[in-house]
Formats: sequence, structure tokens, C-alpha cells
Amino acid sequence: MKIRLVKKEEYSFIEDFVYEIFKNTNYTDGVVEKALVREIREKHYYIPQLDLVVEEEGVIIGHFILSKLPISNKYENEILMLSPVSVAINYQRQGVGKYMLVEGIKLAAKMGFKGIIVEGDYRYYQRFGFKTSTEFGIYASKKNLPPSEENLMAMELCEYVMANISGEVDYSIYDALRH
Repeated sequence: MKIRLVKKEEYSFIEDFVYEIFKNTNYTDGVVEKALVREIREKHYYIPQLDLVVEEEGVIIGHFILSKLPISNKYENEILMLSPVSVAINYQRQGVGKYMLVEGIKLAAKMGFKGIIVEGDYRYYQRFGFKTSTEFGIYASKKNLPPSEENLMAMELCEYVMANISGEVDYSIYDALRH
């Protein structure tokens, strides 16, 4: 497996790749995730160095984006949002997601970011060091609550660097995530 930056000429392919992965889940049809990838790339929150794919023998088998995320309209240059994370169906449960997340977390820390926010399966993300976001004083906006409190998670990229960061995560900065 090899991790690399997404090339501009692959943007459309990646959007379709994300759609295909998520349309086969029992919690979404993939339309939101596809739209989110495009929208992240169009906003000033986008960080091209954190739009990454994993390849095996020249074939893309995974993709994820880490982008800037304001918390209560602050900390935009300190906190990242991890979303979406996509692994090709025939490569799931084979360590691709783990490889992507470990490499992405290392890269984000190296770039000087303080933390990462993710909404997802607590059982999966806790393996990487994510904790319920409320442990950091970070809460979901009432505009877009997660299925449960434990689904909104945060991770410090260095010990105690998020001690003075708290507030509300409001995903409605993205039209794709408004509900």
C-alpha cells in the first residue's frame, strides 16, 4: 500500500469512488458524502496536502480528507475534520482504513494541527485514540446532532494541546451536511 495526494484530474473519480462506497451502507445513500468531498474542495477549509488516497499496484483502494473545522467560529487553523473516510468494498477489513488513519494522523500532527474531530463509529475510532468530544468540552450543534453523543469524537495530536479549545461543532458550514 502506498499513500499519496489526490491529483486534480482525479477529483471526479474520487467523488464517484466515495459515492460507490457509501451507497452500500445501511445509514446513507452516498449522495451526501459525494457532495461533501466536492464542497470541502471548494471552501477555504480545504488543505490539498490532506486530501489523500491509498493505492495498491496503482489502483486507488482508499480515500480520506482532513480539512479545517472551526469550533464555535474559532480554532479554524488548529482543528481538523476527518470526513469522509472511504475504503473500496473488496478491501474493507484488511487494514486499509487503519493505514490511512495512522498516516493521516501523523501527517496532521507534523503539520502542527492540535486535534481532529470525527463523527462515526465510536468502537472503530477509539482504537486510534479518539474519545467522545465532550471529554474535551466540544459539543455538537443542536442544528446537526449526531445519532448519539458518543458518535462525535475528538483526538489530541499532542498531549494537552486542546486544553483551551472548547465549543460547538456546527457542520452546517457545509450545505451537504445541513439537515
